Amino acid sequence: MPNFRYKAINPEGKVVESVILAADQKVVIQQLQKLKMTPVSITVEKERQLTGKGKSSKVDIKAILLFTKQLRTLIRAGIPIVTCLNVIKEQAQTETFENMITAVARDIEEGSKLSDALAQFPKAFPPIYVNSIRVGEISGTIEETLEQLAAFMEEDDKVKKQVKKALRYPIIVISGLLVAFVVFTTFVIPNFIPIFEMSGKALPLPTRVLMGFYYLITNYGLFILIAIIGAIIALVSWARTPKGRFSVDSWKLKLPIMGQLVQKVNISRFAKLFHTMNRTGIPITKSFEITRDALDNVVYQQEVEKVRQKIMKGGDIASSLKQSPYFSKLLVIMISIGEKSGSLDEMLGNVSTYYYQDVNETVDNLTGMIEPIVTVLLGIMMIFLALAIFLPMWDMMSAF
Repeated sequence: MPNFRYKAINPEGKVVESVILAADQKVVIQQLQKLKMTPVSITVEKERQLTGKGKSSKVDIKAILLFTKQLRTLIRAGIPIVTCLNVIKEQAQTETFENMITAVARDIEEGSKLSDALAQFPKAFPPIYVNSIRVGEISGTIEETLEQLAAFMEEDDKVKKQVKKALRYPIIVISGLLVAFVVFTTFVIPNFIPIFEMSGKALPLPTRVLMGFYYLITNYGLFILIAIIGAIIALVSWARTPKGRFSVDSWKLKLPIMGQLVQKVNISRFAKLFHTMNRTGIPITKSFEITRDALDNVVYQQEVEKVRQKIMKGGDIASSLKQSPYFSKLLVIMISIGEKSGSLDEMLGNVSTYYYQDVNETVDNLTGMIEPIVTVLLGIMMIFLALAIFLPMWDMMSAF
């Protein structure tokens, strides 16, 4: 996204010269008109190269959260924005983030707005962040905007960590079971095969299953490994296509236990994003556009876009959401009450808080449900392996 140097006449009749970051000249004109300024000339500035890892570098969410809180505190203290950035830069923990803040401060010194300077780094500052800052600059509520952004990022990051924590235990246990099964089949069973074959008796089913896996791995192990790796690569490649990602995200919503959690996470994130956008004063249709891009699930992205299109045609928010099967009745009712009573912001705040609490409770309940299931699977696996070894031994001892 290039920088544009412009000359414009402000509402007081004075000529102002500055720099703004935008997609094209049309966007620059629109931004100036919002500020009630009449453009005189607009020229493209030559883009500068950044030091360090560049504009596409991704920054840890903790660094962005700390940056937001520090910037809010310093601005509230009445410190100029460039000085704020220079102070924060000195405390940056990585060279990449330090270079970003340096570039942002430099652009502001040359006349750019904070939102335009941050927009150069979409991996670190997503559209929701940049657009919120832009509205805060126009409305003069930058401190409140930063506070809202910090609260949103904290809660959103907390939910993501809780979901990962709930899934970590079963993934580790199941992976351990698979590794134990392969090791047992490959290294333990071979020592017993000669003994079993010498007995001349029909082997029990568990033993035959393990021996079958052993011969399969011994004779075709390399081909199986290549086939598994190829299947994984093909599946990952397919999942990255628009059709594949939609199918995967649809499948996630239909899972017996996890599907409910995925739905609640997306609804809670939608409610919180919409609440944050509404608090910062962003227009409804623009709020839905930003919210759509910030959601992780493609199914919900498409549903939000459908709702946005209906709102653009004159529909109200609640009735548009009601037509989608992916948004809960409670969300629709709360938004409907907010629209009719003129307290949409308050209702969005209540519903976003409720859903974040609901997600927390669901994650806790999910952990309690998963642990006994995994424990039962572990017990079944251990019993199966024990029977595969000891049943034929007992048969031989009985015959002896």
